[in-house]
Amino acid sequence: MDTIQRTDGTGSNAEISLHRPHASRGRRECGMVFMTFHRITDLDCVYKCLTQSDVYDLITDDFAPPPEEFKVNDHPDIWYLGVNSKVDFVGLFTLIPDSEICWQVHAVMFCWSKKPDRRDSARELIPWLAQHTECKRLIAAVPAFNRLAIAFGTHGLGMHIVGKHEKAFMKYGKLHDLILMGRAIGG
Repeated sequence: MDTIQRTDGTGSNAEISLHRPHASRGRRECGMVFMTFHRITDLDCVYKCLTQSDVYDLITDDFAPPPEEFKVNDHPDIWYLGVNSKVDFVGLFTLIPDSEICWQVHAVMFCWSKKPDRRDSARELIPWLAQHTECKRLIAAVPAFNRLAIAFGTHGLGMHIVGKHEKAFMKYGKLHDLILMGRAIGG
């Protein structure tokens, strides 16, 4: 089973499985949600998350290199934020500051994660960002054909569609519009 190392912010490392565990899942207790976020600084871990066969094709355009040649962006301002439920490694948020207060978000939710965990990770990201970062505006640009990502942005993250870039993304030799979304963080 593939595993990745993560640093949980306390200096300790923990192994995270890249496959859905076999343990039974308990549902949320008393309406409480148990999602945790952790900044991942191990770029090999990020590489393994982004180059999985069921992920890489969904997050790249026609100009991306093959997965084995892909290089994770190693910049200190970029936050690779892992999210866990009580029993699953649910996904990875990549947060790229355009400025101190305006950040791009890119989300990868793993195929084994449950819909409620994906929804909760999106909804809990917003207050987490407000508490732990200087981000005041979250933005995204999503290919128009990626309806699941648009729904994740609007329904999960609470983003609003603010416009589009026409024919700005090429996939399988065809130009697609990019849907622009954004939302405020904090007050």
